[in-house]
Amino acid sequence: AVEAWAGNPDSRFGGLFVLGGSPNEPDAARQPGLSDAEKRTAYREACEGLEALILAEIGRLQTELVSAEELARIKKLNRRDFIDRLRSNESVAGTLATTEVQVGWRYLTAYLERMEAVTAEEIRKAASTYLQPDKRTSVYILPGGESRRPVEVYTEMRSIGGSAADRADLQSGSRENLSDYPTPAGWKHPLSFHREPRRIEYPAAETFSAAGAAVYFLPDPELPLMEMTIFLKAGAVDVTDSAAGLTDVLNAAMIRGGTDSLAPDELAVLVDDNAIQVSVRAGEEETAVRLSVLSADWQRGLELLEDLLLRPRFDPQVLDVAKRQVIVALRREGENARAVAMREAQIWHFKGHLYGRDPLAAATTIPGITREDLKRFVSAYFVPANMVVAVAGDIGRDQVEADLRRFFDGFSGAPAPQRSLPVPAATPPIVTLIHKPGQAQSQVTLKLPGLLRTDPDFWRLNLLMSVFGGSDSLMYTRLRDDLGYVYAAGFYQTFKWQAGLLVGSINCQGDKAAAAALETLEIMKSLRRSVPERELERHRLDALNGFVFNLDTKSDLVQAYGRYHLRGEPLDTLGRIQDALFSADRNELLEIARRLFDPGRLQIHVVADKTLPVQKPGGRTVTLEEDLKAMARSLNLPFREIELR
Repeated sequence: AVEAWAGNPDSRFGGLFVLGGSPNEPDAARQPGLSDAEKRTAYREACEGLEALILAEIGRLQTELVSAEELARIKKLNRRDFIDRLRSNESVAGTLATTEVQVGWRYLTAYLERMEAVTAEEIRKAASTYLQPDKRTSVYILPGGESRRPVEVYTEMRSIGGSAADRADLQSGSRENLSDYPTPAGWKHPLSFHREPRRIEYPAAETFSAAGAAVYFLPDPELPLMEMTIFLKAGAVDVTDSAAGLTDVLNAAMIRGGTDSLAPDELAVLVDDNAIQVSVRAGEEETAVRLSVLSADWQRGLELLEDLLLRPRFDPQVLDVAKRQVIVALRREGENARAVAMREAQIWHFKGHLYGRDPLAAATTIPGITREDLKRFVSAYFVPANMVVAVAGDIGRDQVEADLRRFFDGFSGAPAPQRSLPVPAATPPIVTLIHKPGQAQSQVTLKLPGLLRTDPDFWRLNLLMSVFGGSDSLMYTRLRDDLGYVYAAGFYQTFKWQAGLLVGSINCQGDKAAAAALETLEIMKSLRRSVPERELERHRLDALNGFVFNLDTKSDLVQAYGRYHLRGEPLDTLGRIQDALFSADRNELLEIARRLFDPGRLQIHVVADKTLPVQKPGGRTVTLEEDLKAMARSLNLPFREIELR
């Protein structure tokens, strides 16, 4: 099978035990000349075969005792999972609330002890009692075939948003605890809390160097966990056009592909047995290597990570599967309207720059990427001089420093590779239509140039974008609550190392693409005239009161310091953000809006069915294509249509 799994979800699933998986592609389905019915038969038989294997595993649980080693492994994984749920304030609150509804939160206080006491015989008994095959319901989902019924009508279940809550009277009513369980001492009703924003002072990290790598460390004795992230100045912008897609293949194959001393299946068992979480994620401009282990396994985790980074195997079979999976994902991107709109907008906005490289071109270059190509990339970029290390956990600074010096002993002392990445040139405005036949909802992407993160106004712009297009913003309230045009809408600030970017995204009723875009433009124009004081203060308070949750753990905080160092940003950026939020006034935001919210520079990309009818005032009907062309003319923007890819 491609995957197989089993679980006992929470009470929302009515106490069901759910098993499933995805069988390997059946050989019979690949034979040329098969009819659709013959292919469906092959897929159904593959599902039946996997189901039989799963039922056989249930039979083993009912008749055989789980080995002591397997039981210890599962308990360790459960213990790690339980600790992970206590890492952040948000996850602790969610765990407490969920458990309170189900059995009472005090259940958690004895969970680990009760889990450790479970025996192999108790597992066998539970399997015999509850996993009875004659009571199962089986569902197969098979590829292909036509729908036997029309698409169901889309209906929305709306919850109250912040702007609506701001206008509503939520203070009346009982402030008593309505839980069936005893009220804890000191309990307060959620609506009784009031917090005046204040500046949060974050602890500075301890810093040192190990073999040329900058290290940031914060002790965190609250939980028996060690977490390390290695940031590297390496990404897709560092590979040539002929090797496009290399970083995607690296992400998919580096961990799964094993090491020189550990075959892929051996590595998977080692990671699973020791509850080790390890990943490599190469992005566009930076790479993050993450290791998270229980404190007792810190040394073992470092040894494993050293083996992975210095001696990756890139097993040929795993590499072949990884390449095929990446290519399939690229080719399926055309099914996702939002992904298509974002991709084409990116290509246009950064035309002629590495940021604007066509992702689909990788489908032709990935087949030629070899193990040697991947190893050369790792050898060149995964060197201490090109690394920033962030560590947090239940350990002292001296121990971390000694451990990292040993860890880096085997790494190359080569200098960091040089990167030459120019500032992108400006590109012209446009309205682009990508025709996607049968697309019921239209997807609109809007782009404008923004500010670099190092610009003094970057965080003031962030506050302005929250007012304009954030959660419960002017844009969201107008398009969704007032007009009912959209299912989701927002306009936000993002960045690249050499460019700032303002990105709007609208998922709307199919015939409302032009109307939603024009309404968004009107809101943008209104902010060039005046920034509403009430909205500004509400979003300022939301940002300040929620700031504490942005970096909820010591691991999150030390990672932020590591990223700032990697990008050459000030280490006191967190303080600067808060200063900007406290001090920004309407006149400053108005000046920023007038400088950046330029309708004449707007780039609009729409993925939609261009044949959809659009009702215009006076009863006239036009196609969506005609409506978008009229919008382009009214905005004095050029119009083009490109093929769906």
